[in-house]
Amino acid sequence: MHKSIAIFAPQDRFNYGDLLFAIMLEYGLNKTSPGTFRFQKYGLVKADFSDEGGFNVFSYKRLKKDLNQGKTDAIIVAGGECLRADWNGLYSFINPLYFKLFRHPRIPFFFKKSLWVRSFLGGVSDNPFLINKSDFQNDFQVIYNLVGGGYNLPSEKLNRLKKADYISFREKASAQFTSEKLQNHEVFLVPDSAIIMEDIYPKDDFLTSSKIPVTIRNILQTKYIFFQISKYKSDNKLDEIALQLKNIAETTGMKVILCPIGTAKGHEDHIPLKMIYQKIKEYAIFIDHISLESIMALIAYAQLYIGNSLHGVITAMSYGLPYIALNKKQIKLKYYLECWAPPELMEIQDVDDFKNQAEAHLSNSFLGNKIRQKTEVQKDLYYQSLQRISNTILKNERG
Repeated sequence: MHKSIAIFAPQDRFNYGDLLFAIMLEYGLNKTSPGTFRFQKYGLVKADFSDEGGFNVFSYKRLKKDLNQGKTDAIIVAGGECLRADWNGLYSFINPLYFKLFRHPRIPFFFKKSLWVRSFLGGVSDNPFLINKSDFQNDFQVIYNLVGGGYNLPSEKLNRLKKADYISFREKASAQFTSEKLQNHEVFLVPDSAIIMEDIYPKDDFLTSSKIPVTIRNILQTKYIFFQISKYKSDNKLDEIALQLKNIAETTGMKVILCPIGTAKGHEDHIPLKMIYQKIKEYAIFIDHISLESIMALIAYAQLYIGNSLHGVITAMSYGLPYIALNKKQIKLKYYLECWAPPELMEIQDVDDFKNQAEAHLSNSFLGNKIRQKTEVQKDLYYQSLQRISNTILKNERG
């Protein structure tokens, strides 16, 4: 009899990394325990990204119903910086009108702490991804799969983690802090699930995939640099960014592919990238219509990835591609690279000072092999974690 698994993540908006969690998790569990599990995917609201390479997502209200009716054996919080996320902030990424209200500087603080969104979406606690079994009517297992943001959690949130059946973090700061606080609970340090991407999407397959437009498949057969930046991570330095990209293109003779990775509110890569494109049209190509597969393919075949997206970096890792992580203010990037990157690729660059690093990476023929060596070790660690998750779910067979 199949075990019913609820994969719960912020996968109800088009953000590349958030949509990867369930794909990697489902593939990995099917590989480690074939024919054992049946999966259903949930977010805060109902959504469908099938046309963009994603999947159908059920709402939190549906998740609550399925848990209360005993239809779910285990819920897996699938990844991301989700432990501190609250209803208001998450809903602002989904609803453009609410985003304007919630982020407006003149909106009073008490509104931003309002329980209206939580009530509207059916929430039973302040943080949707911190699952409290006692909030529901039936028994099930709770798995935290490679989550982040676990450092310096207050005691009331740690108390929820205590009740989890399995906990893994993707960076050391969260794993160490939580392990010290939950002394009787084993906590694992495991790389992000996207590290196995090449196992699911082999690089060669992109060249013939009908899911990737011909125009992009043609780009894959040229030499280019992939660049991405979020509207909220560019530090208002688009002129400086454009000048560096122009200089790199002139020096190398390569085009710069300007490709958004997240278009949801709170990310909106397409906005600064279009502005950069207007400044360097002769040297760049802007990718207008994106999908998960197109993003993967364009990173996989690039000569270099430059961007602020953690999952852009991890995609580069999976395909053995040199990368430059941007914006030193990004703590999650800092913690992740300190844990999993080769020494030469650990440092994050300022958005207005990456040109020299880009030229150094492009001239270093050994980087690819170093990345691949690290990637193979990380893949093994991830599959070991999936086997532990499978064993945890199966150890208490129902009926």
